[in-house]
Amino acid sequence: MLKGTVSFRAEIKGNGLKFPACTFYPKEASVEKVEIEGQDGKEIRTTVHFSSIASEAEAQGLATKINTAALDRIGFHFCAVIDNARMTSTQFSPVAPTPGVLSVAAGELLIVGESVRMVLGTTADNVKSILEQATPPAEINYGLFRSAGLATSPVEEFMILYQILLMLVGEHQKDVDSFIAGEEPSVPQTPSPHNSAVMETVYTRLRNEVGHRRAGVNLDKTRSEMREQVAGLRNLAKRAIERRS
Repeated sequence: MLKGTVSFRAEIKGNGLKFPACTFYPKEASVEKVEIEGQDGKEIRTTVHFSSIASEAEAQGLATKINTAALDRIGFHFCAVIDNARMTSTQFSPVAPTPGVLSVAAGELLIVGESVRMVLGTTADNVKSILEQATPPAEINYGLFRSAGLATSPVEEFMILYQILLMLVGEHQKDVDSFIAGEEPSVPQTPSPHNSAVMETVYTRLRNEVGHRRAGVNLDKTRSEMREQVAGLRNLAKRAIERRS
């Protein structure tokens, strides 16, 4: 049996998230504790401590699972775009130490460029309470919400977020628009080009302009509007997920 640690780093894209180091305790018999921090607002560092586990490979797999779930929760609760984590180091030794036995796999941090961005601050106690709460029913969708933020463009993120709404509030666009109008009563609406008696929210109109052939549509203008509206759609998708809790 081995004891030791597995460490990760995950870059925060777009606006930052900053919180002090904290320790939480997942319900895994082999895990002693997990330390996590977002000290600079640019990345999240995690170290999973194992008290006793059969192999390093098993530890890496379990640590990856725990860290991914933690990043999914943090990303969802704070609407932070967190990249896939990179394993930066592992350190293990036998539970009954044998001198000279140590396995280390180290990585490096690469920072490219610099830009101005907003950094949200929160407390260590807040992060700890989020990570230690019982698994909510909605957590199955946290990873999908996080992956939407990692899309390569605002258009791709917009389409993924709209698909999340279709999954959660109804499989038809009238269900989605009903949900949106309930959450945002002042949302802009326009008649459908196929049926003037049917009104479309701005989110549905933009989705349809990309997803369907529509006469007179300027796709450059549509992409620009999607970029402006994606934050609102992100908040709507978050509320739809929260309703499943």
